[in-house]
Amino acid sequence: MPALPTNFLNILKAKLEKDFVPHLPELIDKKRPKADQDKKQLSRAFSGFVLHKMLNVGIADAAQSVVDDFDDNGLDAIYYETASKTLYLIQTKLEATKQFDEPEAIRFRNGTEYLLGQQYRRFNVNVQRRKDELDDAFDEAEKIKLVVAYVGSGFSVHARNVLTDLTEDEEHHEAARLQADIEEYGPDKVQADLLAEQSVGVVNDSLVLSKWQHLGGHRDTHIGVVLVSDLVALHKKHKKALYERNIRYFLGSRESDVNKSIQETLRTAPDEFFYLNNGVTALADLVEAPQGTKTNKRLRLRGLSVINGAQTISSAAEFVAQNPLCDISNAKVLVTIIKADSEGRFGRSVTRARNHQNPVSTGNFASLDPRQEELRRELAYLGYSYHYRPEATPRNAEVSANIITIEQAMKALALFEVDSRYPFWLKNEISRFQNAESSEYQSLFTPALTGAQLVNKVKFLRFVRGVLASNAAATGGAEGLFYRHGIFVVAAVLAKRCRTRVNEPDVLKQTQINQLLSVPLDECRQACWDKARPQIGQGRSVLSYFQNQGRTVGLMDNCMSSIYGLEQATAYQAVKQIADRREAFPQERVFRYLTTQAPQI
Repeated sequence: MPALPTNFLNILKAKLEKDFVPHLPELIDKKRPKADQDKKQLSRAFSGFVLHKMLNVGIADAAQSVVDDFDDNGLDAIYYETASKTLYLIQTKLEATKQFDEPEAIRFRNGTEYLLGQQYRRFNVNVQRRKDELDDAFDEAEKIKLVVAYVGSGFSVHARNVLTDLTEDEEHHEAARLQADIEEYGPDKVQADLLAEQSVGVVNDSLVLSKWQHLGGHRDTHIGVVLVSDLVALHKKHKKALYERNIRYFLGSRESDVNKSIQETLRTAPDEFFYLNNGVTALADLVEAPQGTKTNKRLRLRGLSVINGAQTISSAAEFVAQNPLCDISNAKVLVTIIKADSEGRFGRSVTRARNHQNPVSTGNFASLDPRQEELRRELAYLGYSYHYRPEATPRNAEVSANIITIEQAMKALALFEVDSRYPFWLKNEISRFQNAESSEYQSLFTPALTGAQLVNKVKFLRFVRGVLASNAAATGGAEGLFYRHGIFVVAAVLAKRCRTRVNEPDVLKQTQINQLLSVPLDECRQACWDKARPQIGQGRSVLSYFQNQGRTVGLMDNCMSSIYGLEQATAYQAVKQIADRREAFPQERVFRYLTTQAPQI
């Protein structure tokens, strides 16, 4: 099992510091160096986090259950769950570079043995002060369970053997209550729980279908007629969560003729709404139909998500809000509910298929990529609002420092790639990056991409764009147009020199970006203009120059070799002499060489 990635380890530590450390029992030994105390506090807080996530214990109660200290005898937290009558004994390890190994397991086993023997004198005061509580727990508990939590690369075989020798010992005096299986809480669960905190919530509700039909077979499906007013009620109650796996949110009636038409039908002929609407499709993790008849069947739905028909429901909800006296009680719509995980492969394929007949752009379908939702949740921890549905983009997205759109993200990420065509495509064929199934899109939004890297690259692009816009306004003429239309060339040349810095695990401050880029950007944009000026000055318009892929690629080559100080390099000249028709993109060998040799800022 891989260790918890650095970006999520940083998020975890920040959460532990903010939410759990303030509720921990005081450290017993406060004479240790502050750095040691701070490290210990985070380690202790991780035990509270594990209890909070595993057993849904409140943060304060989970933190107060921590007994970890500089002398804890191998037990980091003790918690008795009354409902299940289970006593949990927990050991944690907040070190991403190490496995949970045999020495930790031996300490945990020994500490467990002491506690099972109720030898409280062997423990620190955090355990001793809970003697009465623990005595009661031992009297009532029907099960005793060991939990090992870690963020490193795994739970070693030797460590597991040490603990299973204890839990599977049939001669042990607690054999009847001691659970044989050891609960693991590893990096995958830590990351999943952190991401889950930033989800929009799960919709669990019910809906009445008249003329109900149940189609069994491969996919459990329920079809029926639903009152529009019932769907409006769901919209009011759950808002965006109702459409979380839809490819887009509500466009607004002023922005769409379709939505205007929906509202006009509700106004003038609500009883004809059923015949003039394509219907609504939804997915649900669980569908239960315990009440009613085929005439009126109430379905209990868990994990409900409308994947097609968001505009129908939202337009109706907007109409009702604006026209509270209008009677839409006769308005009905056909609803199809399919039992399926909306985030699973089948759910995404149904969403795509059901929306292909609608007027949606290729870019909308990127919202079906689970990677986009993961990035949104991760960026939320970093203080950024990430919008990957084009219609959901706030109007102030271009000027807000803490809002990042998917279009900004894909442009920024593309600048740091090696492919010589990317700057040209960013200017002329942006749709190549908007299709989630394209190789261009997939080269940007990789599993390895972290939230901090994305933010740093967007900050880079914003800084370059701002500076070049100022230069364009100040210089005017052909040079000004060069800075306007050639922004992606200049930015891509400079980006290769910043790859080390932007890929660091932490988000760079704006002051760092300014200090890092100010001088290099000035030198880069001037050098790029000097290389382009002789060609642009030959009667061509600046715009048409950058609409030619061959010229753009050639200019990139000239600028990179010059700015990186490689024009006379023997290796560079040798690489340029190699012609290979099998190259994935124009001058692939040349651009890979230039990129690897770019002097880092």
